Amino acid sequence: MSQREQGKLPTSTKWLVDGFCWYIQRMVAKQFISFGVQKELFDAQPIDDATPIIAYANHASWWDPIAAMLLQRAYFANRTFYAPIDADALENYRIMAKLGFYGVRMQSFDGASEFLSVTKTILETKQVTIWITPEGQFADVRDHSLPLMPGLSHLASKFPEVKFVPVTFEYAFWNESRPQIFARMGAPVSSPTPLSKSDWNQLLTERLRQTQCELAASVKARDSAAFTYLIASRPVRQSWYDYGRSWSAWMRGKPFDPRHSA
Repeated sequence: MSQREQGKLPTSTKWLVDGFCWYIQRMVAKQFISFGVQKELFDAQPIDDATPIIAYANHASWWDPIAAMLLQRAYFANRTFYAPIDADALENYRIMAKLGFYGVRMQSFDGASEFLSVTKTILETKQVTIWITPEGQFADVRDHSLPLMPGLSHLASKFPEVKFVPVTFEYAFWNESRPQIFARMGAPVSSPTPLSKSDWNQLLTERLRQTQCELAASVKARDSAAFTYLIASRPVRQSWYDYGRSWSAWMRGKPFDPRHSA
Protein backbone atom coordinates (compact mmCIF):
# COMPACT_ATOMS: atom_id res chain seq x y z
CA MET A 1 0.00 0.00 0.00
CA SER A 2 1.39 3.43 -0.99
CA GLN A 3 1.83 6.31 1.39
CA ARG A 4 -1.05 8.13 -0.28
CA GLU A 5 -3.30 5.10 0.09
CA GLN A 6 -2.53 5.20 3.79
CA GLY A 7 -3.81 8.79 3.83
CA LYS A 8 -0.42 10.41 4.37
CA LEU A 9 -0.41 14.18 3.92
CA PRO A 10 1.31 15.22 0.65
CA THR A 11 4.42 17.37 0.85
CA SER A 12 3.98 21.13 0.49
CA THR A 13 7.23 22.89 1.43
CA LYS A 14 6.48 26.58 1.97
CA TRP A 15 9.90 27.96 1.09
CA LEU A 16 9.91 25.92 -2.10
CA VAL A 17 6.40 27.08 -2.99
CA ASP A 18 7.40 30.70 -2.33
CA GLY A 19 10.56 30.33 -4.39
CA PHE A 20 8.70 28.66 -7.23
CA CYS A 21 6.10 31.46 -7.22
CA TRP A 22 8.92 34.02 -7.42
CA TYR A 23 10.23 32.19 -10.49
CA ILE A 24 6.90 31.71 -12.26
CA GLN A 25 5.85 35.33 -11.73
CA ARG A 26 8.82 36.36 -13.84
CA MET A 27 8.06 33.64 -16.36
CA VAL A 28 4.44 34.82 -16.67
CA ALA A 29 5.57 38.45 -16.97
CA LYS A 30 7.66 37.47 -20.01
CA GLN A 31 4.83 35.57 -21.71
CA PHE A 32 1.85 37.77 -20.85
CA ILE A 33 1.17 41.50 -20.84
CA SER A 34 -0.62 41.36 -17.48
CA PHE A 35 -2.56 39.25 -14.99
CA GLY A 36 -5.86 40.82 -13.92
CA VAL A 37 -8.13 39.54 -11.15
CA GLN A 38 -11.72 40.18 -10.06
CA LYS A 39 -12.64 39.17 -6.53
CA GLU A 40 -15.25 41.58 -5.19
CA LEU A 41 -17.77 38.77 -4.52
CA PHE A 42 -15.12 36.72 -2.74
CA ASP A 43 -14.09 39.71 -0.61
CA ALA A 44 -17.71 40.33 0.39
CA GLN A 45 -17.80 37.03 2.32
CA PRO A 46 -14.60 36.75 4.41
CA ILE A 47 -13.46 33.23 5.28
CA ASP A 48 -11.92 32.41 8.65
CA ASP A 49 -8.29 31.32 8.38
CA ALA A 50 -9.04 27.98 10.03
CA THR A 51 -11.72 27.09 7.47
CA PRO A 52 -10.41 24.89 4.63
CA ILE A 53 -10.94 26.20 1.11
CA ILE A 54 -11.38 24.24 -2.09
CA ALA A 55 -10.87 26.56 -5.05
CA TYR A 56 -12.41 24.82 -8.05
CA ALA A 57 -11.71 26.19 -11.50
CA ASN A 58 -12.33 25.72 -15.19
CA HIS A 59 -9.43 24.14 -17.07
CA ALA A 60 -8.68 26.42 -20.00
CA SER A 61 -4.95 25.88 -20.55
CA TRP A 62 -1.56 24.57 -19.46
CA TRP A 63 -1.11 27.83 -17.55
CA ASP A 64 -3.96 27.18 -15.08
CA PRO A 65 -1.83 25.71 -12.23
CA ILE A 66 0.72 28.49 -12.72
CA ALA A 67 -2.01 31.12 -12.45
CA ALA A 68 -3.49 29.31 -9.43
CA MET A 69 -0.16 29.41 -7.58
CA LEU A 70 0.10 33.17 -8.16
CA LEU A 71 -3.43 33.63 -6.81
CA GLN A 72 -2.46 31.46 -3.84
CA ARG A 73 0.55 33.64 -3.05
CA ALA A 74 -1.44 36.86 -3.45
CA TYR A 75 -4.60 35.97 -1.51
CA PHE A 76 -3.93 32.79 0.51
CA ALA A 77 -0.32 33.26 1.59
CA ASN A 78 -1.14 32.16 5.16
CA ARG A 79 -2.51 28.83 3.92
CA THR A 80 -0.75 25.70 2.68
CA PHE A 81 -1.11 25.06 -1.05
CA TYR A 82 -2.28 21.69 -2.43
CA ALA A 83 -3.53 20.56 -5.83
CA PRO A 84 -4.28 17.17 -7.37
CA ILE A 85 -2.60 16.46 -10.70
CA ASP A 86 -2.62 13.58 -13.12
CA ALA A 87 -0.19 10.96 -11.81
CA ASP A 88 1.57 10.59 -15.17
CA ALA A 89 2.05 14.37 -15.42
CA LEU A 90 3.51 14.40 -11.91
CA GLU A 91 6.08 11.85 -13.04
CA ASN A 92 7.18 14.32 -15.73
CA TYR A 93 7.35 17.25 -13.29
CA ARG A 94 8.77 15.64 -10.16
CA ILE A 95 9.55 18.96 -8.46
CA MET A 96 5.80 19.50 -8.11
CA ALA A 97 5.62 16.63 -5.60
CA LYS A 98 7.32 18.98 -3.11
CA LEU A 99 5.07 21.92 -3.97
CA GLY A 100 1.77 20.48 -2.75
CA PHE A 101 0.77 18.63 -5.93
CA TYR A 102 -0.36 15.05 -5.42
CA GLY A 103 -0.82 12.50 -8.19
CA VAL A 104 -4.16 10.82 -8.88
CA ARG A 105 -5.39 8.36 -11.49
CA MET A 106 -8.98 9.42 -11.99
CA GLN A 107 -9.79 6.91 -14.71
CA SER A 108 -9.96 4.04 -12.24
CA PHE A 109 -12.01 3.29 -9.14
CA ASP A 110 -8.86 2.89 -7.04
CA GLY A 111 -7.56 6.23 -8.31
CA ALA A 112 -10.79 8.03 -7.44
CA SER A 113 -10.83 6.42 -4.01
CA GLU A 114 -7.21 7.46 -3.43
CA PHE A 115 -8.00 11.04 -4.47
CA LEU A 116 -10.84 11.25 -1.94
CA SER A 117 -8.73 9.70 0.80
CA VAL A 118 -5.77 12.05 0.34
CA THR A 119 -8.00 15.11 -0.07
CA LYS A 120 -9.89 14.30 3.13
CA THR A 121 -6.58 14.01 4.98
CA ILE A 122 -5.59 17.47 3.72
CA LEU A 123 -8.94 19.01 4.70
CA GLU A 124 -8.56 17.71 8.24
CA THR A 125 -5.43 19.86 8.66
CA LYS A 126 -7.62 22.99 8.35
CA GLN A 127 -5.51 26.00 7.23
CA VAL A 128 -5.21 24.86 3.63
CA THR A 129 -6.31 25.70 0.11
CA ILE A 130 -6.84 22.90 -2.40
CA TRP A 131 -7.00 23.87 -6.08
CA ILE A 132 -9.06 21.54 -8.26
CA THR A 133 -10.04 21.53 -11.95
CA PRO A 134 -13.13 19.30 -11.80
CA GLU A 135 -13.84 19.34 -15.54
CA GLY A 136 -11.08 16.74 -15.72
CA GLN A 137 -9.74 17.88 -19.09
CA PHE A 138 -8.91 21.00 -21.04
CA ALA A 139 -12.01 22.86 -22.25
CA ASP A 140 -12.57 26.07 -24.17
CA VAL A 141 -13.71 28.89 -21.91
CA ARG A 142 -16.90 29.17 -24.00
CA ASP A 143 -17.73 25.48 -23.62
CA HIS A 144 -19.83 25.00 -20.49
CA SER A 145 -21.10 21.55 -21.41
CA LEU A 146 -18.60 19.38 -19.53
CA PRO A 147 -20.00 17.90 -16.30
CA LEU A 148 -17.97 18.33 -13.14
CA MET A 149 -16.36 15.14 -11.90
CA PRO A 150 -18.30 13.63 -8.98
CA GLY A 151 -15.45 13.81 -6.47
CA LEU A 152 -16.11 17.52 -5.90
CA SER A 153 -19.75 17.09 -4.86
CA HIS A 154 -18.77 14.06 -2.78
CA LEU A 155 -16.35 16.24 -0.81
CA ALA A 156 -18.99 18.95 -0.44
CA SER A 157 -21.47 16.47 1.02
CA LYS A 158 -18.89 15.04 3.44
CA PHE A 159 -17.30 18.35 4.49
CA PRO A 160 -20.05 20.98 4.76
CA GLU A 161 -17.73 23.25 6.73
CA VAL A 162 -15.38 23.60 3.73
CA LYS A 163 -15.78 26.74 1.61
CA PHE A 164 -15.91 26.06 -2.13
CA VAL A 165 -14.71 29.05 -4.16
CA PRO A 166 -15.41 29.11 -7.91
CA VAL A 167 -12.42 30.45 -9.86
CA THR A 168 -12.36 31.02 -13.60
CA PHE A 169 -9.52 31.76 -16.00
CA GLU A 170 -9.37 33.30 -19.45
CA TYR A 171 -6.39 34.05 -21.67
CA ALA A 172 -7.14 36.82 -24.15
CA PHE A 173 -5.51 39.16 -26.60
CA TRP A 174 -6.54 42.81 -26.36
CA ASN A 175 -4.46 45.51 -28.00
CA GLU A 176 -0.92 44.19 -27.69
CA SER A 177 1.15 41.43 -29.29
CA ARG A 178 1.01 39.20 -26.23
CA PRO A 179 -2.03 37.84 -24.37
CA GLN A 180 -3.28 38.67 -20.90
CA ILE A 181 -4.42 36.38 -18.07
CA PHE A 182 -7.76 37.14 -16.47
CA ALA A 183 -9.23 35.46 -13.40
CA ARG A 184 -12.39 35.85 -11.36
CA MET A 185 -12.96 34.53 -7.85
CA GLY A 186 -16.66 34.12 -7.06
CA ALA A 187 -18.48 34.15 -3.75
CA PRO A 188 -17.85 31.05 -1.58
CA VAL A 189 -20.47 28.36 -2.17
CA SER A 190 -22.30 27.05 0.87
CA SER A 191 -25.72 25.73 1.80
CA PRO A 192 -27.73 26.50 4.98
CA THR A 193 -29.23 22.99 4.82
CA PRO A 194 -27.72 19.58 4.02
CA LEU A 195 -27.68 18.73 0.32
CA SER A 196 -27.42 15.47 -1.58
CA LYS A 197 -24.43 14.88 -3.83
CA SER A 198 -26.53 15.55 -6.93
CA ASP A 199 -27.80 18.83 -5.47
CA TRP A 200 -24.27 19.85 -4.56
CA ASN A 201 -23.13 19.02 -8.07
CA GLN A 202 -25.84 21.21 -9.56
CA LEU A 203 -25.09 24.10 -7.21
CA LEU A 204 -21.32 23.97 -7.71
CA THR A 205 -21.74 23.70 -11.48
CA GLU A 206 -24.14 26.64 -11.65
CA ARG A 207 -21.83 28.86 -9.63
CA LEU A 208 -18.79 27.97 -11.72
CA ARG A 209 -20.60 28.65 -15.00
CA GLN A 210 -22.05 31.87 -13.62
CA THR A 211 -18.56 33.02 -12.64
CA GLN A 212 -17.30 32.15 -16.12
CA CYS A 213 -20.04 34.25 -17.71
CA GLU A 214 -19.27 37.20 -15.43
CA LEU A 215 -15.58 37.05 -16.28
CA ALA A 216 -16.32 36.67 -19.99
CA ALA A 217 -18.48 39.80 -19.95
CA SER A 218 -15.65 41.84 -18.45
CA VAL A 219 -13.06 40.44 -20.87
CA LYS A 220 -15.32 41.18 -23.84
CA ALA A 221 -15.82 44.75 -22.60
CA ARG A 222 -12.02 45.26 -22.58
CA ASP A 223 -12.32 47.37 -19.47
CA SER A 224 -8.94 47.30 -17.74
CA ALA A 225 -10.37 49.22 -14.78
CA ALA A 226 -12.57 46.22 -13.93
CA PHE A 227 -9.52 44.27 -12.72
CA THR A 228 -6.92 44.38 -9.98
CA TYR A 229 -3.53 43.45 -11.39
CA LEU A 230 -1.11 40.92 -9.95
CA ILE A 231 1.12 41.67 -12.94
CA ALA A 232 0.54 45.13 -14.39
CA SER A 233 0.73 46.05 -18.06
CA ARG A 234 4.02 47.74 -18.86
CA PRO A 235 5.68 49.22 -21.95
CA VAL A 236 7.77 46.67 -23.86
CA ARG A 237 9.74 47.52 -26.99
CA GLN A 238 8.92 44.86 -29.58
CA SER A 239 11.47 45.55 -32.34
CA TRP A 240 14.22 47.79 -33.72
CA TYR A 241 11.46 50.03 -35.05
CA ASP A 242 10.27 50.73 -31.49
CA TYR A 243 13.82 51.65 -30.49
CA GLY A 244 13.97 54.04 -33.41
CA ARG A 245 10.67 55.59 -32.40
CA SER A 246 11.85 55.99 -28.80
CA TRP A 247 15.05 57.69 -29.97
CA SER A 248 13.04 60.04 -32.15
CA ALA A 249 10.72 60.88 -29.23
CA TRP A 250 13.73 61.51 -26.98
CA MET A 251 15.24 63.88 -29.54
CA ARG A 252 11.96 65.85 -29.59
CA GLY A 253 11.74 65.87 -25.80
CA LYS A 254 8.57 63.78 -25.75
CA PRO A 255 7.72 60.65 -23.72
CA PHE A 256 7.48 57.36 -25.58
CA ASP A 257 5.14 54.45 -24.84
CA PRO A 258 5.53 51.48 -27.25
CA ARG A 259 2.16 49.98 -26.34
CA HIS A 260 -0.26 49.90 -29.26
CA SER A 261 -3.02 51.17 -26.96
CA ALA A 262 -0.98 54.35 -26.36
